[in-house]
Amino acid sequence: MRLVQPIILAAIIALPLAACSTPIDAPLSPTFGQAVASMQSQIIPAEVSDLPPESSGRRGVEAIRRFERGEVRKVETQSTSTLTVNVTPSK
Repeated sequence: MRLVQPIILAAIIALPLAACSTPIDAPLSPTFGQAVASMQSQIIPAEVSDLPPESSGRRGVEAIRRFERGEVRKVETQSTSTLTVNVTPSK
């Protein structure tokens, strides 16, 4: 009886693995590769322009003035969440 239980357990474990196997020479699905074939329709073409990138002239002038005067603006940090830690002293 002790020998039969491990054999049954091994068969139960191996059965699902054997059920998923397919022969190497099995034909592929007719739609195999369609996702790659239609990839060109999923790509958004980039707009090409010879013009320089758009920017704000006033902001650029203000940035140059601050740089020349040695004024530094504090970096603004942004966050999508906040973390609050409440620490109570132990007695």
